[in-house]
Amino acid sequence: MFSHPVFLFFDVSGGELVVIMLVVFLVFGPQKMPEIARKIGRVMNQVKKASNDLTREFREETSGMRDDIMSAQNHIKDGISSVAREMNKTKASVINDLKLPEDPENTKKEVVENTPSKVPPGAEPVGPSDKAG
Repeated sequence: MFSHPVFLFFDVSGGELVVIMLVVFLVFGPQKMPEIARKIGRVMNQVKKASNDLTREFREETSGMRDDIMSAQNHIKDGISSVAREMNKTKASVINDLKLPEDPENTKKEVVENTPSKVPPGAEPVGPSDKAG
């Protein structure tokens, strides 16, 4: 009975409520007790309604912000995942390149192909030397 949100709101325990009712009974008398109880009931209902309205408005206002935050969080996660995928691809490519054994024939062929075929101007061919000793 005394676990009503309004009682919890004011932090009134059952014993405290009995003392309050006894004081009201002694001060106002038994004739005014029903009228005072009705007024207290109305006030408690108004407080409960106001509390519920505030809670509802708070949730409505914060739900939009929460959705925006969740959207931003998902966008950031997607970006991080994309960067991580690209880094993993690059890493795998580098590791794969490092693991390939070099073929000496291909290396020689590349060196020969990349060697200039023309003799630079002003250079004289060197022949066998006639000075034999």
